[in-house]
Amino acid sequence: MYIKEVISKEIKGELIVQKRRREKRKEKKEGEYEKNVNFKDKNRVKIGIKCDIMNKVRSGDMIQLENVSKSYKNGVHALRDVTLYIEEGEFVYIIGPTGSGKSTLIKVLDGEEIPDQGNVIVAETNVGKLKHKKVPIYRRNIGVVFQDFRLLPTLTIFENIAFALEVIGLDKVTIRRRVREVLELVSLSDKAKSFPNELSGGQQQRATIGRAIANRPKVLIADEPTGNLDPEMSTEIMELLEKINEEENTTIVMVTHDSTLVNKYKKRTIALEEGYVVADIQKGGYLAHD
Repeated sequence: MYIKEVISKEIKGELIVQKRRREKRKEKKEGEYEKNVNFKDKNRVKIGIKCDIMNKVRSGDMIQLENVSKSYKNGVHALRDVTLYIEEGEFVYIIGPTGSGKSTLIKVLDGEEIPDQGNVIVAETNVGKLKHKKVPIYRRNIGVVFQDFRLLPTLTIFENIAFALEVIGLDKVTIRRRVREVLELVSLSDKAKSFPNELSGGQQQRATIGRAIANRPKVLIADEPTGNLDPEMSTEIMELLEKINEEENTTIVMVTHDSTLVNKYKKRTIALEEGYVVADIQKGGYLAHD
């Protein structure tokens, strides 16, 4: 009995020593990583958001999807081995029929869904590796625009845009200055004191875009931004997105079914079908699906 107790203590002691060694190696590795990797946003190191050291970030890429797959419990394979590289400052269309995987692609980019396999890297952040509590911090680098506006009805347009800056803790002077800049950029300076229900659909969407870009996100995801608008207003929104892309150097990923806009404003077009990337055309146009 005594011999067993001695052996048990020795094994336990050895396990503790091994554990401490592993922890020291891990600390050393992380220290070397933070020392050698040049982050554009140093705050990412402080909050612990960083790419896995084994994932090499390609120079010039804002978005990287490598062998990304995502399935749901109902048996739907939304994404199948998707690999995409989108450069900083690019404007890209994502097209495809209903159920092709477009919505899931957006969800893995904004951290709402975690891929079953593969890497999703946005603005040097490995999104799939983020802890749940870090997702809101990551989303400060991502602006999202939906087709149903989602403006706060009890706030003025100025207050709606300001709200996006208040939640990240900016001071009042900085907020007022930036909101005025954004209102001018989206051509709504004269609507600053108006409420959402006093604006047209096109004006509401411009206000939504303004709120999404207020904190200067590196990536703007536009999910059917012209879906509820007539052709004339759709053209206005496209011209505004182009302006943001050029003047703010914002990388834009736009999901759309609008073949007229895609053919008129030709840009890199990525087509999805049944979860696969079936086409990636640099200066394409809309691809018809049977």
